[in-house]
Amino acid sequence: MTGPNSEEDFGLEGYIGESDNLAARLRSHAKKKAFWSRAYVAVSKDSWFSKSHIRFLEARLIMQAKRAPLITRITNDKQDLSYDRLPDGEVANLEDFVSFLALIMPAIGCPLFSFPDSVHAGTRSVGQPTIPLAVGEETHFELAKGAARGVAYLRDGAFWVCQGSTARMEEYSSLRDGYRKARRTLMERDILVRDERRGLLVFTQDVPFNSPSDAAAVIGTTSLNGRKEWKVLGTGTTYADWEEKAATTDAT
Repeated sequence: MTGPNSEEDFGLEGYIGESDNLAARLRSHAKKKAFWSRAYVAVSKDSWFSKSHIRFLEARLIMQAKRAPLITRITNDKQDLSYDRLPDGEVANLEDFVSFLALIMPAIGCPLFSFPDSVHAGTRSVGQPTIPLAVGEETHFELAKGAARGVAYLRDGAFWVCQGSTARMEEYSSLRDGYRKARRTLMERDILVRDERRGLLVFTQDVPFNSPSDAAAVIGTTSLNGRKEWKVLGTGTTYADWEEKAATTDAT
């Protein structure tokens, strides 16, 4: 399960669990874990998996989630891989299953894994300017601050800045410490990389923020009202005006 991080300015909060009764577990989590907006489910086609196998997979996926660039908090991270009772052959089969998930899950948008053929941002330099692409049916928004330009969209309760968007490299004194920390974390995870030629930071993948203002501050490096700064792509309509109009349309 994933949803906007309730304790940070950006990123996703995650929960990984197992259940013999998926419907009941989802109903329970809907009441007790309000953060999540999307669930990803993997099932076995037969009864080969024992409870020990499932718990091993749960712990293995939690380890993977801790390394995932967009997952910034895991709500259940106490499991470990101390399964001495599992034979080596069974562990190998379980690792094969994890590898299979790494191939399938990115195709449905699961943020635990990157696409297998993706290039690690830290190993390459930014050459030709990348252009943020507006992909999908969602309404897209744009923001320009100096030479920096961002394109973003709403999905699953988060405000996503598109890959190829840029952010200012210098930070203004008015930038809050929380946003400075967010920028440092994004750079450490190679999600924001330096383009020395243009003097900008470039987003190497789509990144979820908790609000338009959080995204605007990280891009513009100063405190900004994102509801006014972000405009519907190709228009002068502010995010606030668009949201008000959308609310009115839904009400009718």
